[in-house]
Amino acid sequence: MKKEILVEGLNKKEKDDLLKSISDFEEWLLKKKIIDTNPDKIRIVDLPFANADWIMKYDENNKTVSFNTFVQKKCSYDYYKSIVLHEFFHLAVQKVPNKEDAVRIKDDFGNELMKLIDIEADFFTALFYKEHLKFGLVDYLKLYYEGSQAFSDQWIRIGKLERFMGTLLGIIKMFITHVDNISGDINSYDLYLLSISPLYTEENMHVLVIRKEHIYFDLINASQKDFIDIKDCYTNIDSLTFKGYAEKIINFVCKALKLTLPQKIKNDINSISK
Repeated sequence: MKKEILVEGLNKKEKDDLLKSISDFEEWLLKKKIIDTNPDKIRIVDLPFANADWIMKYDENNKTVSFNTFVQKKCSYDYYKSIVLHEFFHLAVQKVPNKEDAVRIKDDFGNELMKLIDIEADFFTALFYKEHLKFGLVDYLKLYYEGSQAFSDQWIRIGKLERFMGTLLGIIKMFITHVDNISGDINSYDLYLLSISPLYTEENMHVLVIRKEHIYFDLINASQKDFIDIKDCYTNIDSLTFKGYAEKIINFVCKALKLTLPQKIKNDINSISK
């Protein structure tokens, strides 16, 4: 049966689900007190199909936020939805809706702050999936696996690799430490701004750990071999099955942060067919 296409790149069910997910995410942000009021500056959500290098644009004059559905050609709808929610967090919470806003932040405060802004958006998107959509760690890593396949870099960009690793530290720690929390309302978590530079001279990596109450400097337990393993998950994704990818990432984070993997997550990993 031919799909009914209301928006190029999305069928009716996907379009309706995406609009509902944005609304649910906004309400969740309000409930978590991450935003104080509904962002009334947004009147219209538009879903254009544009063959161009952008995902979200905000038109302040018309109060319209647009999400480019052309990106969905490279990935599944489920992964595309996670991208849109990440971008919506940039707009609704961080007030960084357009590429030029990111450029201004880099010019004013440097690349590290922009990296932290992305890590925060990554984290709260994952927290929404855990609390509201009831995703487990293995389910969420399936989205990352697909993203690594669909949007892999042909060369290693240090800043993006550090963001990838910092994001995984925060997200996986959250899923592990709150594995038995099925009712939601998770209010303790850490974000990690990571530097891989010390690996050239010592067997660890440096991180700034950002908590609600304070920021502190720390080391994570990671060797050159650990770095090579996690780098494979970023650059050599085609050589890994999903099970191999998940195991490498989870083992890296557990060792780095000295976490014990709960039996429930072990069972979920063992149930992966390949």
